[in-house]
Amino acid sequence: MYQQTATAEPDPSTGFGFNQAQLPPEAPDWAPGLDPQDQQALYEAREDHDAIVEEIPSEKDSLGRFSVLCLIFNRMIGSGIFNASSQIFYNTQSVAITLLLWLFGVAVALSGIILYIELGLTVPRWQRPDGTKISTPRSGGELPYLNYFLKLPRFLATCLFGVSFLVFGNTATNSIAFAAAVLQASNTSQTAGRMVAIALAVNTFSCLLHSMSRKWGIRLNNVLGSLKVTMLVIMVIFGLRWLNLDVARDNFDSSTSLKRADNTQWGVYKYAEAMIYAIFPFGGFHQANYVLAEIKAPHKNFARTSGYGVLFICCLFMAITILYAANIPKADLFTADLDIAFNFFKRTVGSGVAESKVKAACGSLRALSAIGNVIVFTFTAARVKQEVAKEGVLPGSIYLASSYEFTFRHGFRRIPEHQAGGFLHTEKSPAAALALHWTVTSVLILAAMLSTDSVVFSHLPGYSLLLMAYAYGLDVIWFSCIGVGMLYLRLWPGSNWRYKSPIPHVVGVIAAVIFTATNIVPLVTIWVYDPAQRYIAHSSDRVDWFAPQMTAMAVLVAAALYWVGFRVWLWQKRVREGVVWEVVRTPIFWAGSQAQGQAQQQGGAQGQPQLVQIYEIIRFKWRVWTGDEEEGRGSEKPEGPQQGGFWEEEVPVDNSYGNGGGGYATGNNYGSGSGNLLNQNQQQGYQGHGQGY
Repeated sequence: MYQQTATAEPDPSTGFGFNQAQLPPEAPDWAPGLDPQDQQALYEAREDHDAIVEEIPSEKDSLGRFSVLCLIFNRMIGSGIFNASSQIFYNTQSVAITLLLWLFGVAVALSGIILYIELGLTVPRWQRPDGTKISTPRSGGELPYLNYFLKLPRFLATCLFGVSFLVFGNTATNSIAFAAAVLQASNTSQTAGRMVAIALAVNTFSCLLHSMSRKWGIRLNNVLGSLKVTMLVIMVIFGLRWLNLDVARDNFDSSTSLKRADNTQWGVYKYAEAMIYAIFPFGGFHQANYVLAEIKAPHKNFARTSGYGVLFICCLFMAITILYAANIPKADLFTADLDIAFNFFKRTVGSGVAESKVKAACGSLRALSAIGNVIVFTFTAARVKQEVAKEGVLPGSIYLASSYEFTFRHGFRRIPEHQAGGFLHTEKSPAAALALHWTVTSVLILAAMLSTDSVVFSHLPGYSLLLMAYAYGLDVIWFSCIGVGMLYLRLWPGSNWRYKSPIPHVVGVIAAVIFTATNIVPLVTIWVYDPAQRYIAHSSDRVDWFAPQMTAMAVLVAAALYWVGFRVWLWQKRVREGVVWEVVRTPIFWAGSQAQGQAQQQGGAQGQPQLVQIYEIIRFKWRVWTGDEEEGRGSEKPEGPQQGGFWEEEVPVDNSYGNGGGGYATGNNYGSGSGNLLNQNQQQGYQGHGQGY
């Protein structure tokens, strides 16, 4: 039984909620002005070894606009802008078609950010006692949205996405890209040992940094994001300053730009692969959704910051791709395994400079680009994995879902020794989720680099397989699911989504159609066999054409089998031992000074102020199955009309195995003087939402 309750501080003017409970002697200073019984709930959860108290970063520690921009910059500016262009030029053998495919990527990013802003500011929704509804932005990327789309069968969406993200949501590709760039910058030849050592080192550094200091991880993200944007702007300036007009006229000649080079064969697979390479650089557009709950005043800052940031990067990517084509002749542009960035710098600012120096400079810029991507994705991916663990579907969920405080004296601690003040909102981080992230990334690095069996070592076969599998398994597949889900919400007869969404209906429909179409096309066409291309690009003819998509599908099948096994195991526990697995998630909202200040800035549904979620209590436990639970509803029944609290709007109507499914429970009443979760005399809650047995 999966219960999600919510409490909110009553309005002090009503006189309710501030005089009913006495705090424990050593209760922590949870938040100024927090309801006393909410403090009681938090205190008891802190003492419960089966519970977690997750603290949303305070306003001063939240991600501001600049940090959110740098998250997007760091994630989108990775190895893709340096490596993807060369492969698209080679696959299409056409300048115009290459530029059209980059516009295809822009369409994915811009339509996608509209949908992800829409979902981020709408899901989940809570109903207030007066009947109005509010949304509470939640971290986790696609996870809460897929659970919103697919409520039944239970746990299916969580397991499919969660297992896929555990495997593909890693930094192996950019760690390998960083290692290759460092060796290029130092003019050192590649060996498997050197590549593995450097890639593991940068992965370890990033995980340790974010485990020990959230603040310094964010600061480094901001510095690297700023440097990477500056780097792209300088590339645009270089391309314009040393523009080769003769090459530009030839490459952009309207009579030849749409034609493929002579003696080239056309194949569906080549264009499908080029589409995936076009999506890959833009795939980080939704990075802010991974940490949405940590953004300061998300209703005000998230939409504009994400939208303008993605639009700016799209413009830079298009400008750089055009300048690639304006400075590099077709004879070089359409060759296999072209180092397009090196060619660009050599023909612009590097003309007349020794080739070794140009390679070193190019390698340094690539290393900067790759390490920034490693830093930011380690930060955000760990939060997504922590959210997956909070659903209670992973072994050791209570540890993976916890945040840990780090000190050099005590190391990592889940439950602080001291119980009063000084530790809230400091350096807590999902250290266990980061350890899982480090493990998966390290295994994939070792597998990709040590599987090369050729005499001359090359990182490209393993790197290209990981890149294509990631782009297909984590971007194309789940983007398609999000697009289809949004089309359903927008167009299904009787749906009232248009009245909940902050995005105009017509804009939302157009964005959903574009996003769905641009992802489903490569999702399907990548399976069309092309006899002329039996291997994936940049693999030295050692990785079969079907390997990336088969890898992605194998992970999905494994996730489905994991879900089946999980359901069978829970069913057996209920039948044999008479217990059901219970995951209780209790978000606690606040209407204190911080919330009121944000309300003045951002407003709320139907003019109502936005409450701020500041804590979440998560409990994992086995509960004795009573046997009298209604299908689709937990064992607690309401004793009277619901007086107050928050109810999640869409309530599942069916269930199996007796797990609760009656909606998110609250038990929060304003009218009787408490307004609090733990007031047993006034509590009227359902055991709801039913992700438990």
